[in-house]
Amino acid sequence: MAVTERSGDNYILSSGRDGHERLRLLCALHDPFSRRLLLDAGLCSGKTFAEFGCGLGCVSRWAATRGARTTGVDLSHDHVSEASRLASEEGIEQVEFRQGSIYDSDLPEGTFDFAYCRFLLSHLSRPVAAMHTMAACLRPGGVLVCEEPDLKTIYAEPPSSAYDEAVKRILQLADSLALDFRFATKLALNALSIGLEVQRADAYQRHFLGGKEKGYWTWSFAEARPSLLSTCSSPAEVDKCLSDMRKVDRDPTVIVGHARVHQLVARKPA
Repeated sequence: MAVTERSGDNYILSSGRDGHERLRLLCALHDPFSRRLLLDAGLCSGKTFAEFGCGLGCVSRWAATRGARTTGVDLSHDHVSEASRLASEEGIEQVEFRQGSIYDSDLPEGTFDFAYCRFLLSHLSRPVAAMHTMAACLRPGGVLVCEEPDLKTIYAEPPSSAYDEAVKRILQLADSLALDFRFATKLALNALSIGLEVQRADAYQRHFLGGKEKGYWTWSFAEARPSLLSTCSSPAEVDKCLSDMRKVDRDPTVIVGHARVHQLVARKPA
């Protein structure tokens, strides 16, 4: 998942090697749901599949093992290099990774059976334009599949003032950067607005009492610390919030609800 200022976007997390371990945890958390969604949408051997903002290529590599001819695109050179290395290490041949922007990927229009992205659109200042670009690469009858988190839905139970404060600050940061970290809720309506036929609009939410998975969003907010400091947040305020979140993550009597993930399957008219 990476975007760039040259496209008018602001990616607040690490898009280099420092972010690789967090991306691996994201894949562990969400790959089973993404795979089921894509299989239900009709992904199978012989299909052509393009993933935008592919990160380490977890979904792309899996799609290739299902027999799909796969192309993964990401703006981060480090992500593309690591995704290519992992594919080679695993002996996966039907996949290629290339560096590029979702707005200017050089993928041929009207040729793919599937266009996919996960946790990407909410980082873009022009998410609807990005959806339109993804749809353009689809052949008639092709399928757009998107998954996005609604960050306002992150919570702890019993309630945690630290988690509440973190969500408040991250949403304020998004506003200051002209981003929409609640874009997930608009996926289906925006698919309709660009002329697609919505086949599925659904959502799921993961919850944890313990384990490394529980602290995923604390980890993400920690990566966003430099961006948070560029707004009105002071280092002491941000560090206190993160410290208190980590205490919650270690507390086996508090459950953390991750961001609700909205899923879209939409078809390009034949």
